[in-house]
Amino acid sequence: MTRSEQKRLAIINAAREEFIQYGFIAANMDRVCSSAEVSKRTLYRHFESKEVLFESVLTIIQESVQETASYPFDPEISAYEQLKAISRKEVDILYHSYGIPLTRVILIEFLRQPDMAQAIITKLYNAKALAGWFAGGIEAGKLSNMTPELFTNTYSSLFNGMFLWPQVFDMRAIPEGKDIDDNIEHVVKVVLGACGVE
Repeated sequence: MTRSEQKRLAIINAAREEFIQYGFIAANMDRVCSSAEVSKRTLYRHFESKEVLFESVLTIIQESVQETASYPFDPEISAYEQLKAISRKEVDILYHSYGIPLTRVILIEFLRQPDMAQAIITKLYNAKALAGWFAGGIEAGKLSNMTPELFTNTYSSLFNGMFLWPQVFDMRAIPEGKDIDDNIEHVVKVVLGACGVE
């Protein structure tokens, strides 16, 4: 990694913590520079605005997620077991790759700046690993009744209702152990029931 790349990564790491602690609006680029041990000139050479820096933080996280979040459908394994394993992976991504504090910041800014939200969503979330898994299940003749898009929306709504919204808006503790297993079980059974899997 070059010196310039090291500085860029230091800025992104410092910015992530700044956004989590202060939110997007109150985030201060002087504090980011101090934490990253770079000059303001260096920061703006890499990132022309706070918006670009925020988007870059999310892009780095999403790229790391996409490297590991690939869900090919395996016709030799039950859809039930596959979707449970996928759900555990998604829980890990939500709680450890993004984290609830950063997710709160993202949601607040998406509500405050819908244009920026749409631009980021278009760049980051155009590929759906879950939709690919469902499409594979349809092709294998194991799943039916829904399109990949409808499956993804249905799954995401249930998943977020169990694992995201209560923590973001009701400030509930992150579930652990059996609570995670029980919630996953519920999501998987409901979704696969809608897909014609008994």
